[in-house]
Amino acid sequence: MVSFISISQGISLGLLVFSFILGSSATPVSSKTHVAKRATTKTTSVLPSLITSRCSPPTSTGSASDLESESYNIKKNTEWYTAHGGNLTWISKRDETEVGGMTLDLPMDAPSIEASESTANASEDEVVTASGAQVEVLTMYAGVASTGYCKSVVPGNSWNCTQCLQWVPDGKVVSSFTSTLSDTHGFILRSDEQKTLYVVFRGTSSFKSAITDLVFVLTDYTPVEGAKVHAGFYSSYNQIVDDYFPILQDQLTAYPSYQVIVTGHSLGGAQALLAGMDLYQRESRLSNKNLSIYTVGGPRVGNPTFAYYVESTGIPFYRSVNKRDIVPHVPTQAMGFLHPGVESWIKSGTSNVQICTAEIETKYCSNSIVPFTSISDHLSYFGIDEGDCS
Repeated sequence: MVSFISISQGISLGLLVFSFILGSSATPVSSKTHVAKRATTKTTSVLPSLITSRCSPPTSTGSASDLESESYNIKKNTEWYTAHGGNLTWISKRDETEVGGMTLDLPMDAPSIEASESTANASEDEVVTASGAQVEVLTMYAGVASTGYCKSVVPGNSWNCTQCLQWVPDGKVVSSFTSTLSDTHGFILRSDEQKTLYVVFRGTSSFKSAITDLVFVLTDYTPVEGAKVHAGFYSSYNQIVDDYFPILQDQLTAYPSYQVIVTGHSLGGAQALLAGMDLYQRESRLSNKNLSIYTVGGPRVGNPTFAYYVESTGIPFYRSVNKRDIVPHVPTQAMGFLHPGVESWIKSGTSNVQICTAEIETKYCSNSIVPFTSISDHLSYFGIDEGDCS
């Protein structure tokens, strides 16, 4: 009999299931904080036009094998599991123990990460160990992403929470934004010491966020021919883009030497990726020299064409995955989704981090442990509580 680890952390299991599987003119720069609240109906868009040369489809969209790394490891790991007496009933019966074929609670007798890991044939340029300096940077941006859950920041527009001051001591909230329709939240933060403008998106924190994704479909990604993205993620992002975009443009005008970092945890990671691409496509002052994206426990967002488009832009995109976190494995590859970005996989503790250097996901790093995933690993990254704020 397979026993399961219970989850007592303060995130609703049902909420995450709903959220990720079922469907899943410019404002003047001012010293005052700007608060944008999107009503249930949108006004005329204030977005600048797309830059055509930045929206060309990728010259390569990969191959069918790109969507097979999960199935490869599922087969290998479940064969090991059954050979060692495991019961695979949850694979064939959709219930509270699994989602999309991935376990929500880790079976006690699942193969260890070391046993599952498919790195025996990986060359050094595919999987490397992160340096201390790299871990420090990843931890920093995971910390910034965690502040998206602070109500003192959104909608409070105050930068005085404990983790706020820990990660960006001189931070100033320039603007916060909220959609009452999709319950999407975020803010723009400026650090003069770091010469950085942050765009931060909150992850799943209420049942309205689940409603955002009730219809699970891929929809056309308008800027790029052939690219498709998760309809719920795209819809929720489009609810707030008019609220933050012109304000960030004003900040770029006032602080032209500052870099822009876009980040978010969980569903916020999906929106951060969409925002990063939108900024690149519409703002000529941003490029791979001053725009970067860091996501923390983010789900897959689009199809292979979208993934290869993201890669083709050259915009640095780094995604962190903690141990067996289930969220980065949904929607599944079998559903037609593929991750772009360089994966940093926290194997154990907070400093044992492997980097899969390919800019499209492979069978290595966190994909090596599927389907033995866990929702509890979604709640903490680099020792930082995500979804909680003090």
